[in-house]
Amino acid sequence: MLYIIIAIISGAMISAQSSYNGMLYPFIGVLGVGFISQLLNAFFSLLMELIATKKFPKPNGMPFHACFGGVCAIFVLGFSGYLVAHLGSAVTVCLSVSGQLIMSAVVDHFGFFGSEKVAFHANRLPGFLCILAGVFVINFVGADSFTSVPNKGLLFLLLLFAIGIGCITVFARMFNFEASHYVGKIAGSFYNAGFGAIIAFFLFLAASGFRIPAEGFLIAPKIAYLTGPLGAFACVLNNMAYSKMKVFHATIFLLIGQIGASIVADLILLGNFPMGKLLGIAVVCLGIFLDKRAAVRK
Repeated sequence: MLYIIIAIISGAMISAQSSYNGMLYPFIGVLGVGFISQLLNAFFSLLMELIATKKFPKPNGMPFHACFGGVCAIFVLGFSGYLVAHLGSAVTVCLSVSGQLIMSAVVDHFGFFGSEKVAFHANRLPGFLCILAGVFVINFVGADSFTSVPNKGLLFLLLLFAIGIGCITVFARMFNFEASHYVGKIAGSFYNAGFGAIIAFFLFLAASGFRIPAEGFLIAPKIAYLTGPLGAFACVLNNMAYSKMKVFHATIFLLIGQIGASIVADLILLGNFPMGKLLGIAVVCLGIFLDKRAAVRK
C-alpha cells in the first residue's frame, strides 16, 4: 500500500511540474522555462546526492554524450510549458505519456541505444489505435474548450506535438539511464540537468539579444519555481516505486497520479473541465492501459 501511494504521489509531482512550467511560460518563454527548471532540478539533485553520500558526485568515466538527456529535457520542459498554456495540463500530460509509449515501442523494436531488441507485437495495436482515437475525440469533440487555439487544424498539430514531446522524453530518459550506470540515479540526474541548464542558458541569452531579461523571472509566480524540486523529488520516488512493484502496476498508479493531478490543476486554473475533453482523455487512458497490459502479456 505504501508504494502504491508513493507511485501516485510521484505521478502527481510530475503533473504538477508540467502545470508550473505552464505558469512560467508566459513570463519567460520556452527557453526560459527549460533553463530555470533544469537549473533548479540540478541544484536539488545535487543537494540530495550530498545528503545521501556526503560527497560531490564524480563523473567516474561517464561518456560526454550521456549528458545529452539534459539537452532533450530543455525542449521537453520548455515546450510542455507552452502546451499546458494552450491545451491545459491534463491533455498535455495524457498525450505526452502516449508519445512515450509509442517511442518506447520503437526503441525496443529496433534496439536503439544498445537496448535489447524486443519485436513489436500486434496485440499492442488496439492500445495504440485507442490512443489515436482519443486524440481525434479531443480535437473534434472538445475543440470548443481550447479558447486560445484559433482553429481545429492548429489544435490537431498541437495535439500531435504533445505526443512528439513524449517521444523526446524517452530519449532524455535513455541518456539519463546511461549516466546512472556510471554515477548513480540521482547524480545522473544532476549531470544531465546541469548540462541542460548550461546549454539552455546560452540559447536563452542568444534569443534575448545577449541580455538577461530578469524582469520575466521576477514577476513570474514564485510558486511556479517549485518545478525544479518537484522534478528532482519525483525522480527519487519513481525509483522507489519501480524497485518494489511490478512495472505494470507501478506505471498504472504513476499514471493515475499524473492524470488525476492534471485534471485537478485544470479545474483550479481554468475553472472548468469540459466533458468533450474528459471523454478524449478517458479514451487515451484506456489506450495506455491496453498497451501496458499487452506489453506485460506478450
